[in-house]
Amino acid sequence: MNNYFVQTYTWNPWRNLAVEKYLADKIEKGDVVFYLWQNEHTVVIGRNQNAIRECKAQLLEEEGGYLARRTTGGGAVYHDLGNLNFTFLASPERYDLEKQLKVIQIACRKFGVETHFSGRNDIITEEGFKFSGNAFSKNSRCNIQHGTLMVNVDVSQLGRYLTPSKEKMKAKGVKSVQSRVCNLKDLNPEITTDQMRQALKESFFELYGDFSELDPAAFENPEVQETYDLYSSWDWKFGKSPECETSCSKRFDWGEVEVWLRLKNMYIEEIKVYSDMLDVELPAKMEQIFRGKRFDMADLSLEESGADCTPEQLEKVRETAEWLSHCA
Repeated sequence: MNNYFVQTYTWNPWRNLAVEKYLADKIEKGDVVFYLWQNEHTVVIGRNQNAIRECKAQLLEEEGGYLARRTTGGGAVYHDLGNLNFTFLASPERYDLEKQLKVIQIACRKFGVETHFSGRNDIITEEGFKFSGNAFSKNSRCNIQHGTLMVNVDVSQLGRYLTPSKEKMKAKGVKSVQSRVCNLKDLNPEITTDQMRQALKESFFELYGDFSELDPAAFENPEVQETYDLYSSWDWKFGKSPECETSCSKRFDWGEVEVWLRLKNMYIEEIKVYSDMLDVELPAKMEQIFRGKRFDMADLSLEESGADCTPEQLEKVRETAEWLSHCA
């Protein structure tokens, strides 16, 4: 039986999740790996969630943040450097959820915080406040449990980025469930993320015995880079979103436009444009131009669209496309 401990100090969620996948792919029979990592200014959504339903992705990215999609289920969460993430990766015969949770509970107890595991995959305080959410996945060679530890998260950002759009939306997929949350620092002002890293490392040793510490430099390799490229791509972040319907409206100088969309993998599968503009032919031309395009309009080329539009019509199409790209 082999025990391994690894922690990274890169704050990029796509890199950290790529390392997690690399570790899972390398698990051998009898292995357990305990991995600690942090993300900066990030919203992480579950594998089967709709990006535009769960967070204000456009605002997040405009403000320098990251949208990441993990491979496990569960709801959307906000990460900053006040949050510490942990992952247990184990071959099936060594996966032990109760023992893994004890690692977290013993670490918290070192700071005088008593906890228990709730039925909804959360770790909560005795007062019933959630400070850790967990998600799970497995394949034939590796079982994974990963979760968050809210040490000193800026909770004001949760509502800023996780509040669903006010646009009318009907969507398939998993919807996040809001819970009462707290920071561990609220319970013990002395706790820091670095101290929690050390406490978790000690707890892992207390329960699992001797371990080998892996060098993060080993993760600077083509396999991790390939996964990073996938996780940072638009197709992974947005294109994996379940089918949904949405509508949005805006008044331009030349008329009001309301657009109804059916999206599949965040591509426009069906579209209907309603408008009080004087040009009665343009709405149908917009539908022709936008159908099949990405919701963020990144693949739209008006010059190659083939639509029979006048220069004035093309300018209105361009304005509409720019507006729609910010509805994503």
